[in-house]
Amino acid sequence: MPTAFALRRTAGLTVAAGSLFVAVGAGAWITVTKQLRDEKITVPGNAPILAGKPVQGPVTAYVEALVIKGNAERGAGGRTFADISAALRGVDASSDEAVELRKQSAALSTGASLRTSLLTSVLAYGVSAFAGGLGAFFLIVGTQLRQVDAAG
Repeated sequence: MPTAFALRRTAGLTVAAGSLFVAVGAGAWITVTKQLRDEKITVPGNAPILAGKPVQGPVTAYVEALVIKGNAERGAGGRTFADISAALRGVDASSDEAVELRKQSAALSTGASLRTSLLTSVLAYGVSAFAGGLGAFFLIVGTQLRQVDAAG
């Protein structure tokens, strides 16, 4: 059976860790939200949901990433980087077709970069929610340990 001192110490450390995790999780969520808001991105009209909404949270960031992917693929005629690379190897480098293929490749590259940034923010939201949730769990456990100590 743990001593009262060990139980109090464990409860205090658990509450402190919980408070830290909640603060870090909330801080990360707020920071990512502010950065997305500062970009002033709006979900376009061709989005499956949330069209016209500002991108300022995990769902709108994810929807925007999906729209960018679809638009980039349509702009490249449904071709992938691999398709374009293979096609470029088979045409004269100075031809009009090569110029068009390089434009499609650049559009896909830009779209991939934008999607990566948005999906990174979605991941950051997940990590911050995990940290905050874990912190809340630690706070509850620490509080319960204090109550056990006070009752004992």
